[in-house]
Amino acid sequence: MTEYVIFLIGISATVFSLWSTVPQISKSLKTKKTDDVSKWLIISLIVGLSLWIIYGIMKGDIVIASANAIGVTLNLILFGLKIKYTVQK
Repeated sequence: MTEYVIFLIGISATVFSLWSTVPQISKSLKTKKTDDVSKWLIISLIVGLSLWIIYGIMKGDIVIASANAIGVTLNLILFGLKIKYTVQK
């Protein structure tokens, strides 16, 4: 496989992986409800994606590092919305 094809696979994986968080953020902003979002899932994703950033930096792979940095940012936004909109019982 050429480097270009490998790069395209990496970019495609990034787009599909990151896009999964965007609808949840959008829904949370519209409804101002996040009771159905697991804070532990978000925390787990932030930790896992942060480790991927470290891995990408150590391997010198900008695609891995930057893609996961975007993922951490999106999940931090979602976590902030979770804190802001969760109904205290």
